[in-house]
Amino acid sequence: MINIIIYEDDENMQLQYQETISSFFKERKQKIKFYWFNHYTKGLEKTINLIPKKKILILDIDVPGKSGLDLARMIRNLGDWISPLIVITSYQYLQNTSYTSKMLMLDFISKKENIRKRLWETLTVITNIMQPNDAYTFQYNGSLYHIPYRKILYFEKQLNDNYTSLFTVNNSYQLKESIVQIEKKLDNHPSFFKTNRSCIVNIHNIEYLEEQKNIIHLGKYTIKLLTKEKKELLKQRLQNTK
Repeated sequence: MINIIIYEDDENMQLQYQETISSFFKERKQKIKFYWFNHYTKGLEKTINLIPKKKILILDIDVPGKSGLDLARMIRNLGDWISPLIVITSYQYLQNTSYTSKMLMLDFISKKENIRKRLWETLTVITNIMQPNDAYTFQYNGSLYHIPYRKILYFEKQLNDNYTSLFTVNNSYQLKESIVQIEKKLDNHPSFFKTNRSCIVNIHNIEYLEEQKNIIHLGKYTIKLLTKEKKELLKQRLQNTK
């Protein structure tokens, strides 16, 4: 799921964005969800930051209460330096300011241009950026790790609910994250399946399912955390991946 955040008060422009974005992602069979904001309110930045990842922000400069540029700066200052930012503006001279690099703006689009064409081109760039970064990011022993999903075997909750073990093809890590937090970060990613309240497995790395004993085999690991109810769902998921 990709979350699309639109900060725009012009209804005609909103319609153009919606039609273009919906058509773009429908062509790629990618699910999206729109969030609309047509004016600034206190706490808006925090509200936006609470929207699940992955997300793309499209910000108009002229919005009642606060410009799209100021909102972009506040979003970055709240810690989101990953989500692509697109600024829509009537002021073409702003495209050449240093502000774009400081805020890691992906693109400035002028309203004097063909909005649909430019937005489509920019979305193409964004999807090309997002796809290779299909990975789980976390901190471990003071370092930032970026583990590709394809190398993850499973996540398992520890006795302390605030910690989870991550097992990969080559290593294991202790994460200071609950299994619930991890499930939210994975955002219904098609590679992952929750076998019970304590375990999430990467179905693409399952070697085989021992049905009679409800046991999952992933490389050198054996997972017994599979309920009977979940077993049937897992069998369907595995069948669909063939």
